[in-house]
Parts: sequence; C-alpha cells; structure tokens
Amino acid sequence: MKIRQDTISTGLGEFSREKFDALTHLRETALDGLREAIKNRGYREVTTSTLVNIAGSCENPYASFRLNYYGTPAHLSQSAQIQLENLVLSLRRGFFTVNNSFREENYDDPEAQGRRLSEFTLAEPERPYENCTPEQVLDRIIEEEAEVIKYATQKVVEQCTSSIKRLGGDTDYLRKVIPSRFEKLSYDEALELLNGEGGTYNFGDDLGVLEERAILRYFGNTPTFVTHYPASIKFFNMKRTPDGQRVYSVDLLTPRLGETVGGAVREENGEVIKQHLRESKIAEYMKEQAREQAERLGQDPEKAMKLIDPVAQFPDYFNMLGQVEPVLRGGYGIGFERFVGFLLQSNDILDTVAYRTLHPQ
Repeated sequence: MKIRQDTISTGLGEFSREKFDALTHLRETALDGLREAIKNRGYREVTTSTLVNIAGSCENPYASFRLNYYGTPAHLSQSAQIQLENLVLSLRRGFFTVNNSFREENYDDPEAQGRRLSEFTLAEPERPYENCTPEQVLDRIIEEEAEVIKYATQKVVEQCTSSIKRLGGDTDYLRKVIPSRFEKLSYDEALELLNGEGGTYNFGDDLGVLEERAILRYFGNTPTFVTHYPASIKFFNMKRTPDGQRVYSVDLLTPRLGETVGGAVREENGEVIKQHLRESKIAEYMKEQAREQAERLGQDPEKAMKLIDPVAQFPDYFNMLGQVEPVLRGGYGIGFERFVGFLLQSNDILDTVAYRTLHPQ
C-alpha cells in the first residue's frame, strides 16, 4: 500500500501535513500564552468537574447535554464558573481552569452555515475584589481581559509567524492590534449604532454574530468590548445595575467569529441570588422538565412544577455563600477556539480545531 506523504485525511477533511503541524503548533503556543498571562496575575490553576447537575449549565440550560448518571439526571458542564466561585469564596484568592465545555446549540452564521462546535475549550479565571464598587470591578476585568489577550497574541506572533502565514493568517494585522487600544461601548450604544445603520433592535434583543461583525466593522475591526447587557439575557448571579435592568457584564468581540471573551461581576448577596435564580431560565427549564415527567407518569403537572425549587440544585454554592462574609467576585471565560479564529482571521470555527472524532453537521 502506498502511503501519501504530503496530505493526511481526517474527520474534518484533507490537510497538508505542513498545515496540520502549523495548527497544532499555533494552538499549543496560544494556550501556553493564555495560561502564562493568567498565572502572572496571581491565579492558581485547578481542575473542575465535567459531569455536573443543572448548576453546570449556567449559560443556557436548554443547550445542555443531558445524560444518565447511574439513574440520576446529569449534564455535561457548560462552564466551571460556579465551581470556581466556591473556591474563590472559601479561600479568598483567584483560581482558573482550562476545561472542555459542551453546548448543544447551532452556530447561526450565513457565511459558514451549519458550522458549530458542541465541544470546545474554555479558559475561565475567577477572583474576589475587595473594597471595590461594581463599576470598578468591571473596569478591572476589562483591563485584564485586554492584557491577557494581547500577551497571548504577542507570544503567538513571536513564535508562530510562519505557522500563521501557512494557515492564511495576517501577522501584520496582529502586530497592529497588540499595541492598540481596544474599543468599548455599552449595549445601549451598540443598539444605537446598529439602528443608525438601518437596524430595528430593541432593548433586550441579543446580539448575534452578524450584529457583532457590524460593530467590529464600525471600529475598523479593532477588538471591541460591549458592556452592561440586559439582565434578562444574562446569567442569574451577575451583579445588576441600580435600575435592575442591566448587569455589570462585558463581551469582547474579535474579528471574525464575534464574542470571544465573556465576563461579569457576580452578585455578593446570597438571598438576592436566590431570588434571581427562581426567576431565571434555569428555574423555567426545571419546571418544564418536571411537567413533562409528571405527564409521562400520569401525575398532576401543576403540582409537580410547584414542588420545584432550583436553589436545591446549588447546595454547595449557597452553603458557601452563607458561611463567608459577602464579597464581590468577577471573572471571564475565553473561548479558545474563537481566540484561535481571531489569530487566523477566520470565520470558520472548523479551521481552529486539530482533531474531532465526530464530524459536525
């Protein structure tokens, strides 16, 4: 049998050996850069659980992969945030993890239809912020996100120039980004910008990849922070602004895959968090699951829904909140494959992964 030396065939298509080697080199260097930048800021790396209850589906419970855990419902983790917060609360220091995350959701992009990653790498730092206002914490999160992204980008440019070029990236663009000031605007200002260009957006609408690209184009494809999203579309324990309508949150948009880093300030009052949890998507999801199960078993669905208390799914979290002095916390998650897409200026998420056994649909 003749073995081809120039290309290799994978579940993601045909690769030249040179490009395959370049991609693995770039991914390693980029991940090393993120780890170094985060550790340099005093975070301690830990490993967290992948098999979780609904508490690990903190981004969107409707996009959670469910499985049977010895007869008990379980989920694949979407984020380690709650686990990291427990460590932050108990030891009053910063922690981070680099784990695979899982979300069952389509990546809606007309320029690369059907492209999605249901499993991706997420780097998540979380730390306490003593004696700060929520706005000050948010400013520090924004500053740190920019520093970490620039540090890792600089490392990649220094060590992977030939790999970037081989993969179709533009090192000149990256060299310009590193010393530049990232742009920043609020969610409300983003809506004004989009509506000024012919959009019809209302407060509470989420921003998809097309809207994010429009914002990036407006700023000449400079990475851009969007802050203070509506509370209704964000996680229940984010700290709310005094009007209760917005949260102290930030998304970093990068060309061309859009949101690459998401961060926020966490509410410090456990009773307030419980109230928001009971009004959240997680509570809604749990009640729907209880109703469906009751209907299958021929039971009263309304009674089953009334018995559901989502707080019971977060026992360690609320127990820790009750044991310690309240403290503002903050953190962010870096979508590693989207960061690689930024380094390559690619809008196809499949360009960023080195290996998958399941071919995306």
